[in-house]
Amino acid sequence: MFQALIAAGVRLSDLLVAENRALAEFDLATAAMLAPEKRRAVEAFAAAEAAVRKAGGRAEGSEREALAGLSARLADLAAANRRMLERALAAQDAVVRTLAAAAVPKPALYGPVAPAGGHAVPPAPVGFAANA
Repeated sequence: MFQALIAAGVRLSDLLVAENRALAEFDLATAAMLAPEKRRAVEAFAAAEAAVRKAGGRAEGSEREALAGLSARLADLAAANRRMLERALAAQDAVVRTLAAAAVPKPALYGPVAPAGGHAVPPAPVGFAANA
């Protein structure tokens, strides 16, 4: 029973390490690809924890030490994961804002220059003829 919980926790910690590595490198595509697997690992860990609680078991000895270490590791990884996800989302938001600002049309800068204190004179129309 505790071995299943430990195995699920180790799997979850491995995925958090991989996702944190991808987020640290701003490899958002890899981080996104890991999300479904991480979600399944979280669900498996929660199910294993619920099974242990339902059975009312208490870990002793090496299992207790392993669970305590795993719990601390998961807490640290989860906190780092949250920070890095927030940083990645802020960076992505900045990129989107930059692209959106760049997409706004700018006024044409190739028109006639206005004389001092006056209005710009519109350019003379170009003459052309067309015969059908």
